Amino acid sequence: MPVTALKETIMKVNVVENFLSNNVISVTFDIRHNGIRTQKRCKGIEYANIPRNAEERQDKKDKKEMIRKMVAKMQLDSLYTDFMLDNGFELGKNFFEYATEFMERKAPISEIRTYRAVTNSFKKWCGKENLPCGSITETMMIEFKDHLESKHNGISAHNYFKKLKRIFKEATTAKYFKVNPAESIINKKSKTAEKDTLTMSDIKTLVTTACPNLEVKNAFLFCCLTGLRFCDVKLLKWSNIKDGCMDIVQTKTKERLLIQLRTDTLKLMGEPKTANHLIFNLPTHTGCLKHLKQWVKNAEIEKHITWHCARHSYATNLLEQEVDILTVSKLLGHKSILQTQTYLRVSDLKKLSAINIIPQIF
Repeated sequence: MPVTALKETIMKVNVVENFLSNNVISVTFDIRHNGIRTQKRCKGIEYANIPRNAEERQDKKDKKEMIRKMVAKMQLDSLYTDFMLDNGFELGKNFFEYATEFMERKAPISEIRTYRAVTNSFKKWCGKENLPCGSITETMMIEFKDHLESKHNGISAHNYFKKLKRIFKEATTAKYFKVNPAESIINKKSKTAEKDTLTMSDIKTLVTTACPNLEVKNAFLFCCLTGLRFCDVKLLKWSNIKDGCMDIVQTKTKERLLIQLRTDTLKLMGEPKTANHLIFNLPTHTGCLKHLKQWVKNAEIEKHITWHCARHSYATNLLEQEVDILTVSKLLGHKSILQTQTYLRVSDLKKLSAINIIPQIF
């Protein structure tokens, strides 16, 4: 490549100081690269315009050195993307294109929806349809992880970022990255947020309340009485029902689940059909949630109910009826009681019952 063309391609970064009130300066990067000009605010870095003491002078000096290193890293990352494609590396590969390829080849069916959700969230956050792998930095991934944690409660942000890290790991192996930008980022689990559950009284109210889609109503109630996940009830066929028992291999865990069905549960399935016929003809997960939300609203139940709440409700209601945790674990199809313990919380009613066991002293 001619020297003139090389100079035109190299990223140029100008540091623009923004004078704020209270003697404070913030910084914006004015970036020119391949004929395109963009501006990026340097988040979290501010310093005194006119230092008033030794501490402020040192802080300003340290922040300016940090900014210098950030500019150098951006330019180096740009060089990797534009020129360093040797040894089979393809740093210009569109990350979102690779993510789609990964989902088609390696993502388990039960996890596709989560992979797709976090990829779409990352795309929306970036604001780009085409994001070269070589332009993705560790700093960018830390900022996106912070974004996930600000948008999601409980363990959801952890699970989303975990899926994204898996894609990065595979993409690095495939030589779309020189260095995995997410490898050294610690993805700690936060405390799982307590989900709303439906009491048996709530479930009976739903039974007598109209739902926009009867198939959704019957399938959701079926999950409330069996603890099935959405991915399992959507694929449930008549071949899985034998002599009043449900026999399936769970999509998520690949564990076999065999449970006796109650009379009211059998009634929800309707008239038997051929073995390969789906028991419930459900729309997409998004469509089901839309109908579920309206149905709960019609029932005047003031709780945030998702499809997975049916499984939580099933487990909680069993516990409140004094069913031991080992049996609950088996009915949920868990591999160990440890999984069940993360699911269940002792209700206030059960706490009160336990306290009242102790005899009165007056």
